[in-house]
Order: sequence, then C-alpha cells, then structure tokens
Amino acid sequence: MKHALIVEDDPAFERLLNRSVAALAGNWIGHACQTGTEAIELLNAAATRLDLALVDLGLPYVSDIEVIETAHARFPELPIIVVSVISSESSVLAAIQAGASGYVLKDDNELSIAHAISQILNGVYPISSSLAKYLFRLASPGANPANMPLLGALSPKEQEVLQHLSSGYSYAETAKLMGVALSTVQHHIRNLYRKLDVRSQTQAISKARATGLL
Repeated sequence: MKHALIVEDDPAFERLLNRSVAALAGNWIGHACQTGTEAIELLNAAATRLDLALVDLGLPYVSDIEVIETAHARFPELPIIVVSVISSESSVLAAIQAGASGYVLKDDNELSIAHAISQILNGVYPISSSLAKYLFRLASPGANPANMPLLGALSPKEQEVLQHLSSGYSYAETAKLMGVALSTVQHHIRNLYRKLDVRSQTQAISKARATGLL
C-alpha cells in the first residue's frame, strides 16, 4: 500500500485529487488534511509513511510553505506537488525553495493534474506551462542570481499583503479585504519587513518592485 498526503481545504478539489491518486498504478490511499496544522501533525507522527504529497497554498492557521518544508525535512526524497490557484512568481519560487518538486495550477483540467502526478512519480518535475516562464527568466543571461532568494522569500499571504499596500490600501482595509484580523496583517508586515530587510512600507514596496516581487 502506498500513501499520499493531500493538503486541501476545498472539499470538491480534495475529491478530485483523491480520484487522481486512486487512479495511480498500484494500491494507493489518500490522507486528507484541510489545514496546515493537521498536515504538520500527520507529518510529525512517528507512524506516518508517505510516497507522495499534494499541497495547496493559502492554507489556514499554518503556512503552506511550512508544510512543504516539514514534509521535505521528514521525507527528503518525497515527491511534493503544489496544486494551487496562486500563480505569482514569488509563490512558485518559495514553494520550490521549500522543497516542492512540481507546481500545477487548479485551472489545469483534471486529466492534466493526474498526468502531473504520474510524471512526478516517474522522476519528472511537472510545472504548468504558464509558470515555466519564471524559471526561464531566472536562468536567462540577464538575471541576477543575488535576487533569487529574495524572489522566493515571501509567503503567499505576505505577498498578498504587499500587493494590497502597494495599491494604496491601509492596514485596516487590507485586513478587511483578506478577511483576517488587523493583528494578522501586522504580523505579516513584520515578517515581510524582516525578509526584505527594510524599515518602512515605502522601502518594502520599492524593494519588492526592484526585485520582481511586484
């Protein structure tokens, strides 16, 4: 019996991923978690054995990047695919740097997603065609390698906060748009200031634009 971790908070999409796993050659069972907290608990359980992980981004409670990092640390050879609606450059790079070996969009059809899962189990690193441009841009002759860690530094939520602030929204307005408490937005802002090594909102936006985060 082979085991797949499915971290997905949308019940309908969780069923789609379970169908894709069940259709794989051999006997597979999916272990579904709807939050990052549940996934971390499962990953840290001594009895857990995994052969595949499918992880959504934008998870509640615990960062999706933390889930990927934990999975990669516990099972270094584990194939990890991000399956998400989030397609920003920083999110793709953050996931890859955390340990993901594939990234496909939920906009892809079910057959394409199932094919990506089969690919990763055969040693091929799948990525949606619309996202491949990010990797080619980083590998291009004019790319600055020094910017690579920064491009993947922010979590999807931190990226979302930064985008709202750059659009002129206040902290309170950003919290309302994201459906979270003001204190949560302030927490994300402290983190992104630290990661970008800046001390003000103006500096953060300027540096993010200069390095391709915005």
